Order: sequence, then C-alpha cells, then structure tokens
Amino acid sequence: MRALIIASGGGHTGHALALAERLVDSGAIVDFVIPEGDRWSEEQVSRLGRVVARTPKFLDPGEGLAEGVLRLPGALLRSLARVPRGYDVAVASGSNHSIASGIAAWLKGARLVTIEATERFVEPSRAVRALSPISKLVALQWEEQRRFAPKGVVVGPLLGKLHYRVRDEGYVLVTAGSYGYRALFDAAAASGIRDRLVLQTGRVDPGPYVRAGLRAFSFSPELEDMIAGASVVVTHFGRTAVEAACKYGKPTVLAPNTEWVWMRNPVRMVEASMMAKRIGAVLLPPDQVTPEGVERAVEEAMKAKPAACDDGSVKLAQIITSWRR
Repeated sequence: MRALIIASGGGHTGHALALAERLVDSGAIVDFVIPEGDRWSEEQVSRLGRVVARTPKFLDPGEGLAEGVLRLPGALLRSLARVPRGYDVAVASGSNHSIASGIAAWLKGARLVTIEATERFVEPSRAVRALSPISKLVALQWEEQRRFAPKGVVVGPLLGKLHYRVRDEGYVLVTAGSYGYRALFDAAAASGIRDRLVLQTGRVDPGPYVRAGLRAFSFSPELEDMIAGASVVVTHFGRTAVEAACKYGKPTVLAPNTEWVWMRNPVRMVEASMMAKRIGAVLLPPDQVTPEGVERAVEEAMKAKPAACDDGSVKLAQIITSWRR
C-alpha cells in the first residue's frame, strides 16, 4: 500500500507523524506533502518517508478568512500541479493547508481520509467541511466530534509512539507552537517560577528572554523530549496540550492564544475549556495571563491528574491498511 500523508505544519504534522509511524510498521510505503517553506515539518517527516510535494498554505491562524479565500484558487492550481499520482490513499491532517492538497490527491485517484483537528469540540474544521463529501473516511479524535460529524469514525487522539523516557527534571516548559504567544511568555518570565522556565517561542523572538537570563529558543527537534522531562507543561490550545497530558502524563496548563485571529471566535474558547476538561488540564484564560495567573495555574496543575487516552493512530492505521488492494 502506498500512502500520501499531508503534514500541514505544527500540530497537524504531529498527527501526520503519529499515523505515519503506525502505517510504516504495518508495511505501507509513506510519502508526504508539506507546506512550502516549512523546514521543521520537512525535518520531522523525512525520517519516515519522502517529501514529494511542497504546496501553499493559503491561510494562517493569524489571518482573516477573506485573505485565505483570495488565495485558495491559486493554492488549488499549484497543488494540482505538484501533488503526484499513484497513491492508494491520501490523508489530510485537518488544516486549511490540507484542503487543496487533499482535493488534488483525490482527483488523481487516491482514496481520501480526513482527520478532524484535535481542537474541535463544537463545530467542524474547514477541512472537514470541505473534504468530507469526497472522503472515504473522516477520522474523529474525540467522542464529542460525533455531534457535528455523525458519519465519522472515532479512533481517539493521534498520540503516536512514546519516544522518550518520562521523567521529572524540575523545569516548567512553556511552549506555544509555531506562532508563539508573547503575552504568555512575558507573564511567565515575570512570575515567581522564572528560574524554572524553559521557553519555546516559535515565531516570537527568543532574544529578549535569553538576555534576561532565561533558557529560550524558537524551535527544537527535541521538543517532545523536553515535554517528557518537564515537571509541568504550559501550552496553547492545540496538539501539544493533548500530547503532554495524555501521552506523557504531564501536569498541563492550557492557555488559549487570542493573539491568533482564529482564537478570537467565542466558540474557540468554549472548545478550549472542553479540551482542558477532557485531558485533565488547567485552563488559563487570556484575562488571567499575568505573572500571578501563570504561577497559580502551574501550582493547580501539579495537583491535577492528567487523563489517560488510547492512541488513535493505531486504530486508524488498522482501518487504512485493511483497504489493501
């Protein structure tokens, strides 16, 4: 079986990697489509398969929908030109980027699987709205997603293999994904736990934090190992929160990032609260992102018990490989 996985960056690439590992173990040949210019995704996926196409990401979380609509036709045309034929199945990892590439793969003969994003609890993602009519399977990560995707199959959160030994090295890891969360970093850096902090800042410049004597960096291929070694993980509304709590059993603080346009929709805040309850994390709302608020949330998280979850990537890989021709 030949599988084409659309690894759309950030947490979506995390979903893609989790599934790809299981497919490779099952004997499938796996190749990848990634966003243009996404070097982190390219480094991550290259250990499991070839990158056969780099396609446009037509909408970022910090942008309004109108900007993406204007770019979509061009993204679709470029995806049609770049995504190759010859795959039994293509997997869209749930982001806007995966829409154009998913359509292109389907038009070229691949059976399409669309993964619903881990953040969705109330309403479907644009990827599921756009791709479900042409998908052989919509894979859901939570039971709550059945409400808006009744034809989907719940496989569970796509956690992937446990690559690192779980331990407690005493630090508090603050990570906000690819885009970063300046207000959260500033509050944590001014808090009473600053001496225990490790900051992963994404697109936010880590320089001021480094000059202030903190351990800070933009990106690291060892981020998952840092999660495994943390005392507490403070992170944004996304895959990392699920990975920290459910995969590595870490006390977790979930801090929704309203610096993203996407997160300013009140529905997203409801979903963030639902995720926090689902995974046993402490919710840190934007109006509580202060030095005292961060410190208080970390202390509360250390008393909470993270949720245990089965790895949905195992079930999803089993379903896909059962389609072998």
